[in-house]
Amino acid sequence: MILKDLISLSDVFAPAAYAEMRRTEWGVLFWDDNNPTKHDINHARILNDERFADALAEIREFYTDKGLVPRVYLCRNQQETQKETLAANGYKLYGDWGFQHFLLTEQNRIPETHQLEIRELTDSAAVTERLLQNLYSIYQAEDPDTINRMSRLLPRCIESKMCRVWCGYFEGDPACLAMAADSLYGMQFFDLVETAKQYQNRGFARELISFMVERAERPTFLYSENPTAIRIYEQAGFRLIALSDDPVSWRAVYERLTIKSQVKKEKML
Repeated sequence: MILKDLISLSDVFAPAAYAEMRRTEWGVLFWDDNNPTKHDINHARILNDERFADALAEIREFYTDKGLVPRVYLCRNQQETQKETLAANGYKLYGDWGFQHFLLTEQNRIPETHQLEIRELTDSAAVTERLLQNLYSIYQAEDPDTINRMSRLLPRCIESKMCRVWCGYFEGDPACLAMAADSLYGMQFFDLVETAKQYQNRGFARELISFMVERAERPTFLYSENPTAIRIYEQAGFRLIALSDDPVSWRAVYERLTIKSQVKKEKML
């Protein structure tokens, strides 16, 4: 299997590191009953297009039984090849400018600064109100559920055997955070990279990413759409690897439900 395929599969199955997963004849379902508004861990992937219509029906039943809006993250140009099938089954397409993928292939060129005390979070008690407020309050105006969502996700990541969550503290205060997770396909990916608003533009994220790169033991990739973050990743040795010609990430959301509030938030999450 070529490297691009390993990254693509690692991307598809990334939620397995911190959510429940069920494989099916047509693909895979991810969910977390305790974190229902986190779309990235409550969605399905259809990997066998020959069963696409059957899969949509099973997805609808599975998620509606849980009180969730059925949601499919699309791949392999399904937004075009399955457009009519999706519409006929009550699913609406949403597209957002996609994340670019970067593979760690070069030498880390970030100079050492030692501004932070970097700790691995090994106990969910480390997810304090201060940490949550520092890192996620900036998103509250746009999405009031952000802190609640992350207060459920971070402990799950910390407790997972597939994840390592690192936090950089400045003078004892949580300043930045990132996660390294193992994939089911022999890769590692970095995710959940955040810097507190009051600590941005001080090189803290750069120091944390450098710290993690030096400890990477598997082929490592990440995804980003943030130009500032991408410059940091490139300095750390990551290089762009194009997985698709389509720069948009697509998802399909079932809309024949009375639960409309979650669908309206689709572009925010």
